[in-house]
Amino acid sequence: MDAESILIGNGIRVNGRDYRIIGVEGGDVHSQECDVTKFDVFDTIPYTYLVIGDTVAGKGVVDSYEADGIFDMNSGMIRNENSENVEQGSVLDIRPTEEFLENVPSNREHYTVTLIETEWSDFQETS
Repeated sequence: MDAESILIGNGIRVNGRDYRIIGVEGGDVHSQECDVTKFDVFDTIPYTYLVIGDTVAGKGVVDSYEADGIFDMNSGMIRNENSENVEQGSVLDIRPTEEFLENVPSNREHYTVTLIETEWSDFQETS
């Protein structure tokens, strides 16, 4: 299973806000000659990875994982022919070795997930 199919549709809770993952890109491939990664250079912040799935009551948070990543909140105006829309294009860099990325090759320095703000507070975590 690749990172895209594992991550897309799930959620991230960071800085008190909830986001839905809408895109995934693989980061740089590890260099054997360099031991320094992006996570050694930039500040990381804690986030919660939310696994969203089907429950008896509908869609809900079925599992969660605590981790640290590099978060960049972006926003801007997107214009189309008939209107202007505010679009959030926040991104989070995650380590390929995170527990929720089972069986994904770890030869990448990071994966970058694209996020849009959403509300997961109505979803209760089930066990």
